[in-house]
Amino acid sequence: MFTITENVKDGILEIQFSSHGTDNKFYQIICSKGNVLQQGKITGYTQRTCLYVGDLKKGSYTFKLDETTIQGFNIL
Repeated sequence: MFTITENVKDGILEIQFSSHGTDNKFYQIICSKGNVLQQGKITGYTQRTCLYVGDLKKGSYTFKLDETTIQGFNIL
């Protein structure tokens, strides 16, 4: 359903969607301890979006889209 840049550079997390079912999706960015650090809503039929994650420390995080799709990424 989506792919993300696994290694974040310059504080930007890029998400590319493979389907057009992104009209109203909720996302969360979760740290390795399981705490939700960022959350929001992606609206509209988009193929790509970028999120600013420059406030987060270096480490491993999880991007969760709705309740079904999860993918990990690293901030270098």
